[in-house]
Amino acid sequence: MVAGDRFSDENGVRINRLGITDPQQLAQAETDSSLLRLQRLNVQGGIPGGRYDYAHLKQVHQKLFEGVYPWAGETRADRGFQGHKPTYVTGFKETMTYAPYKEIELRLNAIGEQLGKENNLKGLSEEKFAERAAYYLDQYNHTHAFRDGNGRTLQATFVQLGKEAGYQVDFARIDPATLNRARDLAMVRPHAPQEAEKNLQALKSMFEQVISPAPGLEAEKLRDPSLARPLAALSAEMNALDARRELEVTGYRVMDIVANMPGAGNYEKGVAVGKGVEATNLNPAAIQTHLEQFQQAAEKIIKHPALQGPDAKQDQSDARRFRAAAEQIQTLAVVKEAGVKMPMLLQTHEEAQAVFKRAAGQVAQALHEHGKGLDAARLQEVAKHVERTPFIGGLNRENVGKSLDAADRIPALSASQHLGELKSAVGIMEKAPPVQERSSAGISGREAGGVER
Repeated sequence: MVAGDRFSDENGVRINRLGITDPQQLAQAETDSSLLRLQRLNVQGGIPGGRYDYAHLKQVHQKLFEGVYPWAGETRADRGFQGHKPTYVTGFKETMTYAPYKEIELRLNAIGEQLGKENNLKGLSEEKFAERAAYYLDQYNHTHAFRDGNGRTLQATFVQLGKEAGYQVDFARIDPATLNRARDLAMVRPHAPQEAEKNLQALKSMFEQVISPAPGLEAEKLRDPSLARPLAALSAEMNALDARRELEVTGYRVMDIVANMPGAGNYEKGVAVGKGVEATNLNPAAIQTHLEQFQQAAEKIIKHPALQGPDAKQDQSDARRFRAAAEQIQTLAVVKEAGVKMPMLLQTHEEAQAVFKRAAGQVAQALHEHGKGLDAARLQEVAKHVERTPFIGGLNRENVGKSLDAADRIPALSASQHLGELKSAVGIMEKAPPVQERSSAGISGREAGGVER
């Protein structure tokens, strides 16, 4: 327990209604009270008319914990608590960072709105319900709205969500350690965005164990496929939040890698990266201050002679992911500052291909106007290649890199929306397309394990 976090007394014991000063006694009292309330809430069907947003989750938390805590129903934002948590779920120490407390309301409302667009998961098969429930549980868990009690709040929330979609959700069917491990794996995201489903596989498997079709005609009607409302794509807001999560999870790993490199000053550089990641997590506009530092840290790992073998594959991947995430956030920050509607972050090579073709023409023209004809020509040649295939490698990657470097040195162009879009597209297409996006096989998935660091 943490003393002085405004949810706790001077000894680190949570402020409670029962006058308990012993943390073990308090933990037992909390469990006894909240589990009874959880059972009662589940029987009642949850929050009537709940929309799975900020107001909904606050009500759930209050109903579960108001018998013990005067702050039941308050979020971390109400008392200004941020917090981090370590985990060893991958075999190495990882830092789990929750959403900035000032954004809890915004994020819960964004999650609830998107869930509503999916008709609250009605009309789905068991497998699809487990898949989408895994996605949303991860989003809620990362938001981590409350100082304590997030797990039971989410259990109540997903019991209600399941019931309203025609499924029984019974978390008692699994060992709590199974749920905790699945949540932590999703939080630390060992796999790159191109393999995002692998980060959620443990959560999906967990849901497949705890759900079953509810009996009765009404429940069957709720599972009717005609009710399904699959999303064509995530909302721009959810994609932007996801880019920041990518910076967090890879940033703290990059911090550890750099800090543990031999050589004078590397420890301090690693610590500085971690501080920059935290600052950018709390305020995305800080990317303007830290972008160069992040890029240098990534390049240090990518080019380090001791990190070139197969054992360093994950370190290399983390560095490239970190750099790409930082550049995406920088693009979003520039666009937002310019007052332009925030674009959707690119997800597939096909999306990147379309954006590249549009933005490359604008950037090439600007390069030519500023006396950079050779760099403009290089970019136009790459654009011709991109029209045929959504992948940039070898000489094309070298040429587009030279063009981007030249554009960055032109003040009038370096902060343009077109250049930001071009960088985002390159960030996608410099990676080989996943197997499912290509007609031929040959690209293997990232190794599941990490390397010692």
